[in-house]
Amino acid sequence: MDNANILEDYDDDIKINPPPNRKSRLICEEDDDIIIKPSPNRKSRLLCEDNTQEVEEPQDDKEIMSKLIDIYNKNKYRYSNMKDTGKDYNSISFLVNRPLSQSQCIKLGINLEKYLLDIIMDYNPNLTNIKPDNKNGKKEKDHLFMDKNNKIIYYAEIKSNLNLDTEKSKETANKCLTILKELQTTYIDCTVNMFLVGIRHYTKDLIPRNIMNKYDNIKMHVVGVNEYLSNLNCNLQFNNDNYVKFINIVVDKCL
Repeated sequence: MDNANILEDYDDDIKINPPPNRKSRLICEEDDDIIIKPSPNRKSRLLCEDNTQEVEEPQDDKEIMSKLIDIYNKNKYRYSNMKDTGKDYNSISFLVNRPLSQSQCIKLGINLEKYLLDIIMDYNPNLTNIKPDNKNGKKEKDHLFMDKNNKIIYYAEIKSNLNLDTEKSKETANKCLTILKELQTTYIDCTVNMFLVGIRHYTKDLIPRNIMNKYDNIKMHVVGVNEYLSNLNCNLQFNNDNYVKFINIVVDKCL
């Protein structure tokens, strides 16, 4: 007799225990009720109790995908043009008319940071660049200007992509706050204005809400290029078309 298949008699009722590795269904007869349980890998479920039957069939894949696509189309955070470019919407490279490698993206960001400094100095001759040379152990500042006439310090961090992960975005925000306090201590007779500039966007209004939320503790200091220029009294404002042209001119010059 097969030890894995045991037939036992209990008051004329019969119970069959199949082997554990067997893939067939387990059928139990108890008080004239029949319960049929298919193997776990089976996609449908058949349940028989008290001569009633319920059958649950698997959903059609097309029906599922149609519903998921419908939900996506209603999602307010989607960017329909992302599928056409394959670029990161939140990166400065999204505005560039040709493909860029990661190293080229970094180089572009550095060039724009330096170029923006020159633009500001040209459009507001009352500003003095007081950015110190980089020193080991000291946090580097991207932009640091002084308006001696009005006793105002302008400090800014320039980012070509604000869509950093949680840890890096928090680190960036804390860096801004730390340097702000240091400058307030150093220049006690001046007003210190601090900015986190997302140069991917010519205006703050275009920065996605979910990205703004990454910098919740300095949200009022996060700006686009236009707001930054305006706060520094530079008579220059971009729109979408001329900002894209401006970025691509820089790309052609530096890459």
